[in-house]
Amino acid sequence: MVLQIGKHVAPAELGEIPGNVEVHDWVPQLAILKQADAFITHAGAGGSQEGLATATPMVCVPQAVDQFGNADMLQSLGVARHVPMEEATADTLREAVLTLADDAEVARRLRELRAQMASEAGTQRAADLIEAEIE
Repeated sequence: MVLQIGKHVAPAELGEIPGNVEVHDWVPQLAILKQADAFITHAGAGGSQEGLATATPMVCVPQAVDQFGNADMLQSLGVARHVPMEEATADTLREAVLTLADDAEVARRLRELRAQMASEAGTQRAADLIEAEIE
């Protein structure tokens, strides 16, 4: 398990860390997600996009702004579970991760969405549409 804590949390604040958990200020998230069985995320736009692009099931614990809507949208797509922050205990997160990671329908939906996103040409298509409007 890999835990990214950012630069504002000291590892000592986390208490005892199990031996199977790596704690880092920063990680190359996309590279990690390509290997991950599940992703616990606050459901920001970037992380949500990366979870979909790597077909990684997500447990969403939103904290602010657009994250609540993103978590609900991902759950409605059948690729995530929205866990309110006040319900995010070790037990509820573990149950959500295990349930999602073992669900064949979640895996199917993620593969479908990843393929759909890849076929849309992403950045190149966006640039072409913007340039077409400028001309």
